Amino acid sequence: MKEQIVEMAFNGSGVRDTARVLKIGINTVIRALKNSRPAG
Repeated sequence: MKEQIVEMAFNGSGVRDTARVLKIGINTVIRALKNSRPAG
């Protein structure tokens, strides 16, 4: 699921679009993107 979210974000989908397509909450999308960023 997280990979899908990150992929959609990279492809220019907005948070709302991603949430709607994957049928998940906007906050879930934001959390996944935050956690996926490489620490550094």
